[in-house]
Amino acid sequence: MILTPVVIVLLQSLTTTRLATYVGFTGENYLRVLTDPEIFSMMKNSLLYAFGSAVLGTGVGAMLAWIVARTNTPGKALVELMPLYPLLMPPIMKNIAWILLLAPRSGILNNFLQQNLGMEEQVFNAFSLSAMIWVFGLACVPLGYLFLLPVFLSFDPSLEESAYIAGSRPMHTMMRITFPLATPAFLSAFILNFLRGLRSFETPVLQGSPAGINVFVAKVYDSMSMEFNSGLATAYSAILIVLSIAVLMFYVRATRFSERYATITGKGYRVKVIDIGGWKYFTFFAVFSYFLLGIAVPFAVLIIVSLIPYYDYETFMNFFAHMDLSNYRKVLHHPSFVSGLYNSLTLSLATAAITVMAGIVMAFTIYRTKVYGSKVFEFIGTMPLAFPPLVLSVGLVLVFIGTPLYNTLWALGAGLFVAYFPYALRNASGAIVSIHKELDEAAWVHGARWRHVFFKVTLPLLKPSVAGALFYIFIEAIRNIDVAVLLAAPGSEYGPVTLFDYFRVGQWGEAAAGGVIYLIILIVAVSMAKFVFNVKFSL
Repeated sequence: MILTPVVIVLLQSLTTTRLATYVGFTGENYLRVLTDPEIFSMMKNSLLYAFGSAVLGTGVGAMLAWIVARTNTPGKALVELMPLYPLLMPPIMKNIAWILLLAPRSGILNNFLQQNLGMEEQVFNAFSLSAMIWVFGLACVPLGYLFLLPVFLSFDPSLEESAYIAGSRPMHTMMRITFPLATPAFLSAFILNFLRGLRSFETPVLQGSPAGINVFVAKVYDSMSMEFNSGLATAYSAILIVLSIAVLMFYVRATRFSERYATITGKGYRVKVIDIGGWKYFTFFAVFSYFLLGIAVPFAVLIIVSLIPYYDYETFMNFFAHMDLSNYRKVLHHPSFVSGLYNSLTLSLATAAITVMAGIVMAFTIYRTKVYGSKVFEFIGTMPLAFPPLVLSVGLVLVFIGTPLYNTLWALGAGLFVAYFPYALRNASGAIVSIHKELDEAAWVHGARWRHVFFKVTLPLLKPSVAGALFYIFIEAIRNIDVAVLLAAPGSEYGPVTLFDYFRVGQWGEAAAGGVIYLIILIVAVSMAKFVFNVKFSL
């Protein structure tokens, strides 16, 4: 499933073929890449963008996870869900909303400051590296939150209690003991966010390209959409492969002594909630602030844009006088919108279940067995992260073309599996590392076989992480554009691709209306699962 499209993509970089038409092997593509005068600036932009987004997203996510799991912040039922709701908004909708807010000339915030405070300078610029880091960094927060929350919920409090007895304060204990012991899960989330930044598609293309801030993914997109040269596109992505392997080697080296981070042992204990006094209102405000920036403000902008016939600042600020439901009527009568939404719901559920179980099995094999060469699985399982999903989908098109699976939901499901399996593997790896081997060894001593150890010991302890991974992959898959855009076809529509088609032809109002409908459905579904069916998601 993973190696086949990867191998095909690599072979594409060594040929001048145009999709399925073979021409011959050549090193011309790599020569063009290495002699590109912009290669060093692209390298710099790609690394800064990915690193900045990963630091912002993982750092904020870890802080929110600690607040929810370990403090007496009021309104826990609401607070624990606030960091998750931003996951529901399709990525392209966030970019559209923040572009409308931060655009240098037509942006809402700049115009508001000029007209109400008399500021002549353009304070905000949506088409800058800092704005790219801001927008994508906010999108990375939920992953850090979901990865760190199970670790903090299963943390042995005796280590912190020893620090309190020695006179340590809560904040000092958190920085010196709690967070360092969560290093494997933090690194897993950070690496995933970093690799997501290297291969992210919407933000660099929509916010970086207009300002000349090129990254490798944008170059891959240009090579495929303008030159129709998949070989050149995959040659550019080869640089991402080298960077991704280097990052993965760093992770393996950093966690090579994984036993020192184990916090779940054979001892009985109960996680202790820390009373932070008056600071609990500040922590509530911190979580609520992320909720506002992550979804409430962009969502409000999209609602207004979807209710006006066209966008400009004056029409936006006086939208009550221009309210119009025509955008919603157009979307609801779109022949592929409803079927695309149904298909995305079905495939996302199946993708989440299959990838999470497969990821747990592979992580268990790597960290709990002595299978020869099991570490190779970690590289293979993480390999798709090195490829932009757009390039991987080209490989899958070439795999299925000429077969009965071509242009079917099966091909689209295979693409989603390949794209999201690394997330399931990294989540399971970080969780299994936190479970001490003494629990497995106790079962081995009593004669248990590996399947009993897996199903009776390891899997039950992984329930919080499994729920978090299921929820995250389901939401990510249901919003996916870059994998589905080449694999969706008439009869196998995919909801986000329909929204992307609206944006591609300049129909921002229709795109906003479709995004609002999509987001409302997801918010209702998640809220019902949480409050009606008492699904715990990550808790």
